[in-house]
This record gives sequence, structure tokens and C-alpha cells, in this order.
Amino acid sequence: MIFLLSNRDPVGLGFWPFGFVLALPLGAVVLAVLAIGFFAGLLFHLPRRLGAGRRAKRAEKRAAELEARLAAVPAAAPATAALPPP
Repeated sequence: MIFLLSNRDPVGLGFWPFGFVLALPLGAVVLAVLAIGFFAGLLFHLPRRLGAGRRAKRAEKRAAELEARLAAVPAAAPATAALPPP
């Protein structure tokens, strides 16, 4: 809010194909561009983040299944090799 109030100089914002120029305070333009950039980044990042979360949950479930199968298998007796007498 302080940034917006301290940067009240008007800036001409032109929209090229329409030939339309809009005069807005500099602080408002800067904050709007930052907000648009933030939400654009969020839109590109969020699907990957959600996909990674699903893959991690699937991998944890698979690891738990494999650990349960491993626990169900009886442990084999260790094989002792017959060593020659010294």
C-alpha cells in the first residue's frame, strides 16, 4: 500500500493493436504486473506439483506393499560355507 501511494505518477499504458492509451499510477502498474506474473507462475507450477505429489503417494504405497511382502517371506537360514581346517 505504501509503495502504491508513494509512486502515484501517471504512466501511459498503451495497448498496441487497439491504439488505446490508459494513464495509470506507476505503483498500480508495477503491482499489477507482479500479481499477474505470480499467478501465471502458479498456473504453470501447480499441475507439476500436484502430479509429483500423486507420484510420491503412489511410490510410498508401492514401497509399503513390497515391505509387507518381504516381511511375509520367512527368513532363510544363512548359508555357511564349509571351511577347511586351519
